[in-house]
Amino acid sequence: MPDSFAAFGRRLTRSYVLLAVALIALVVVTTSVLAFMLYVGTLDAGIASEAQRAAARAASYAAQNEPPRRYAAALVDEFGSRRVGVRVYDAQHRLLASSHEGPVAAGRFTRTLVALAGLHSAVVPVSGGTIVVVPELAGFARLLGTYLAVVVPIGALAVCVAWLFGRAITRRAIAPLQAVASALHGIAAGDFTPAPLPSEENALRGLTAAYNEVALRLTAATVQRERNELQMRQFVADAGHELRTPLTIVMGYLEMLQRGAIGESGVEHVYETMLAQSHRMRAAIDKLILLARLERPGAAPSERVDVGAILRRAADALAPLAGAERIAVAAPGTPCLVVADQSELVEAIKNVIENALRYAPESPVRATLACENTHAVVMVEDEGPGMEPSDLEHAFDRFYRGAGRTGEGSGLGLAIAKRAIERANGTISLQSRPGWGTRVTISIPRRSD
Repeated sequence: MPDSFAAFGRRLTRSYVLLAVALIALVVVTTSVLAFMLYVGTLDAGIASEAQRAAARAASYAAQNEPPRRYAAALVDEFGSRRVGVRVYDAQHRLLASSHEGPVAAGRFTRTLVALAGLHSAVVPVSGGTIVVVPELAGFARLLGTYLAVVVPIGALAVCVAWLFGRAITRRAIAPLQAVASALHGIAAGDFTPAPLPSEENALRGLTAAYNEVALRLTAATVQRERNELQMRQFVADAGHELRTPLTIVMGYLEMLQRGAIGESGVEHVYETMLAQSHRMRAAIDKLILLARLERPGAAPSERVDVGAILRRAADALAPLAGAERIAVAAPGTPCLVVADQSELVEAIKNVIENALRYAPESPVRATLACENTHAVVMVEDEGPGMEPSDLEHAFDRFYRGAGRTGEGSGLGLAIAKRAIERANGTISLQSRPGWGTRVTISIPRRSD
C-alpha cells in the first residue's frame, strides 16, 4: 500500500475505533445509570420498610416498659441485613447498638454516588431513644466492584474487535481506490486498459465507470493523434516531394541557362516548363493556406449564393485542364439559393470535381444539382476504378491518400471540401467500391427567399 493510502487507512481505522469507543461508552454509562437508579430505588424502599417494622417492634417493647438499652441488641440482630443497617440511640443520643459501621465503611466514590442519588437514612423516634435505619454501603461497593470487573474487560475486548473490524472495512473500502489510482498511474504511463467494474452498485462503481470512459476516450484520442502524426509525416514527405520535384526542375533549368547550355530554340520551352512547375508549387501552397483558414474557429462569412452558378463556375475553372467534354453539368435554370461563403463553396465543389478528374482520368465526370424543398443537393459522379473500403473510411481525412492512388495530389482536396461544406451547415458523403466508380453527395440547407 502506498504511503498516502496507508496514512489514509490509519486515519479511517482510527475514526472507526473512536466511534466504536464512543458508542460503547454511551451504552455502558446508560446501562450503569439505569442499574444504579434501579438499585437505589429498591434500597430506598427497603429502608422505609425496615424502618416501619423496627418502629413497630420498638413499640411492642415499650408497651412492656422496656427501655431501649434492654432491647437494642435484639433489635439490631433482627433487622440488620446486608442491604440496610440499624442503629439504636438512647435519649441522650448515645449509641446503644449498631449492626455495622455505616457509610464510613464504604469508599468516598461510593458515598458520593449515594449522596448524588438522594439516598438518605430513616430516623424513627421511639420511647426513650431513636432508631436509625441506614443504607449498608459496603455491600453496594462490592456490587459496584464486581460490575466494573466485568464491564471493563468486555469494553476493552469490544474496542479490539472494533479495531479489527475497522481495519477490515478500511482495507475493503480502500482497495477499489487503490485500483483506480493504479489505473490512473497507468494512464500517465500510457496504459489505457479499462479497469474491471466493482460488483456492487455504489459510488466506486460509478468512479470506475467514469475512469473507463476517460480511458476509452484517451485511447481513441491517442490512436487518432498517432494516425494524424502518421498522416502528417506522410503529407510532409509527399508535399516535400511535390515541391522538391518542380523546384529541382526550375533550379536545373536556371543553372543551364546560366551556363548557356540551352540554345535560343529551346529557351521558350524552358520558360514554359519553369512556369508550369511554379504553378504546381503555388497550387500546393495555396491549398495548405486555404485549409489553415478553414480550420480557424468561428463562423464563416455568409451571403446568399446560387449553387447552380457556383457549380457551373467550378466546372468552367477546370475545363481547360480536363477538356470541356469530360465534365457534364446539369443544374436547373432558376436560382437555388443557400447561405454560405461563396469562395469557400466554389473551392469545395471544385476540389470534389478535380478529385474525380484526377483519379478517374479515363472517365467522364457528371456534376448535377437538385433543388429540393429544404436542401440543395450536388452530386459528382465518375466511372473510375473506385475506392477500397479501407480507403473509403479515411477519404475525408487530412493528408490522406489511398494506397492505390498514384496520381499527383496532396490528399487535401476532400478535406478542404468537407470543412468548407460544414462551415455552410451542410454535409458531404461518399459512396464508392472497386470497379463501380465514386459518387460524392453534398447537401446544403436552402434559402428560399
